[in-house]
Amino acid sequence: MLEHIYHIEHAQSPTLVLLHGYGSNMHDLFGLKPYLPPMNILCLQAPKDIGMGGFAWYDINWDNGNKIIDAEEVLSAALRVEESITLWKETHNINGAIICGGFSQGAILSMAMLKGEYEASGFVLMSGYMLPEWRNTDWNISAPVLQTHGTMDHVIPYEWAESGAKLLEHKDFEFKSYPMAHNLNPECIEDVNRFLQQF
Repeated sequence: MLEHIYHIEHAQSPTLVLLHGYGSNMHDLFGLKPYLPPMNILCLQAPKDIGMGGFAWYDINWDNGNKIIDAEEVLSAALRVEESITLWKETHNINGAIICGGFSQGAILSMAMLKGEYEASGFVLMSGYMLPEWRNTDWNISAPVLQTHGTMDHVIPYEWAESGAKLLEHKDFEFKSYPMAHNLNPECIEDVNRFLQQF
């Protein structure tokens, strides 16, 4: 079981699983709790300790200024997340809907779970993008998906997110952009709140 912090509203309440970004930790996205609907929240911590209280879900290698991510390592990390969710649910007798989401690395990891057809009731992808290896595969999506991104993001360019979002489009998919960098502004958080109210 991955390290984690959580809040339980009720065993039957929906649970939002949040996965932090590179160099952050399980406490980061837990800070969103006051701005979200009453629900269970599970914030998992990545297993790779990169120092200074920061953790990573998978390695990022730099080559000629480009970010290189091993898609297989991402999928492996996604499986660990799924196993931890199952263990946490069993430990606390949780049986409500599961919504998976994350920021940056955590959003990419959530997208890997979406690609693997993990049976979540919804997905929230904040400031992430679709890996090149995933662009030529079929996406069989039935759950609602909200993807958000800043138009001034210099960590993960807006164009990367936008081009991948076009491949995810289905009747319950929404892509929202904001005049922000690699962060979450109040308008974005409000849209996440609104999205979560349907569960």
